[in-house]
Amino acid sequence: MTDQFPLDNDRRASDAADPEHPMRGAGARRRFLLGTLIVNIAALSIDVAVLDPQHLALAAGLRLLVVMPLVLVALALNRRPADRPLQSAVQATAVVAFALSVTAIGQFAPEPFAGRYMMAALFVIFAGALVSALSWGATKIMTVTATVLYMLITVTGLRWPPAWTNIDLVGLCIVTCVIALRARERKDAQIAELEAIRRSDARLKRDLRRANAALERLSATDALTGVFNRRYLDELIEQETASIVPSLGQSVLMIDVDHFKLFNDHGGHAAGDRCLQQIVTAVRRNLRSCDVVVRYGGEEFAVVLPGLDQAELQETAERLCHAVKELKIAHPGLGEAEIVTISVGIAPAVPAETLADAIQRADQSLYRAKRGGRNRVSV
Repeated sequence: MTDQFPLDNDRRASDAADPEHPMRGAGARRRFLLGTLIVNIAALSIDVAVLDPQHLALAAGLRLLVVMPLVLVALALNRRPADRPLQSAVQATAVVAFALSVTAIGQFAPEPFAGRYMMAALFVIFAGALVSALSWGATKIMTVTATVLYMLITVTGLRWPPAWTNIDLVGLCIVTCVIALRARERKDAQIAELEAIRRSDARLKRDLRRANAALERLSATDALTGVFNRRYLDELIEQETASIVPSLGQSVLMIDVDHFKLFNDHGGHAAGDRCLQQIVTAVRRNLRSCDVVVRYGGEEFAVVLPGLDQAELQETAERLCHAVKELKIAHPGLGEAEIVTISVGIAPAVPAETLADAIQRADQSLYRAKRGGRNRVSV
């Protein structure tokens, strides 16, 4: 078992605290302590039924003045994570005190109840080791201490000279201690395995989400320029069509690189690719973070600009034209003094108009800009 599960490492990791873990957290300790408190108080009714008045007073003192205060202090400390070592020590002490109080009371109970008290004490030791939600180190100390003191009380009978009775219970107590610690060890191994599976599952899910997000970005991104591609624009149009919320309209710019085919014919496609990348960088630098740039065609780009009126849209388009001219990219197909420019078509937002209609209007404006001589903005 230890080959499959590194118990010491797993215990250290789990004891270090997953405060919300159902088997180790504050909630598990609180439930165990409340159960201990209820059983301790309820057992008084049994004491009343089987003990004489003198020994009943002893039993009541052990339960109400020793065990109950320790459990209440442990419950109070359980609400303070900073006091976790102290809380663990007090809780372990409470479990030992509970087991020993039952053992001591059993020394004065008449038969057949005395044997039942002794068996109940063994059950307390076993349950404390298995479900007390303490760390492995605290559990070992608690269980061994309770076992040794149980054997001491059992064989002496709390008398002097010792009664040396019930020695048969010593062997049973040792077996109970070994079984309890072994069961706790196996339980820790199972918890460690489940936690490892849970962490692995969470890691796989996280990696899968990241991979899906990366694939989605790749499928919606133009590889050359890094802006969105036509597929992404089509998805925007589909989402708008499927929405039940009335559209407020979208402002759209259509951008075309002037004489780009001529540029490729004379400068080569590699130079053309670099040219497009420079233009896209300049365009994005002069837009807002909420504006969406899409490579619509080979050298044609669409820009969706929410919330701009016509004057702001016109100003943005002029700024983009100026930014591209400022790049001063030589156009090998137009002569030595000529540089690359763009033409821009504008479609101001129209309420209740679809994005597809706005793109069509912007495309018509772009056609007018190109027909008017290029290197200009047209509405």
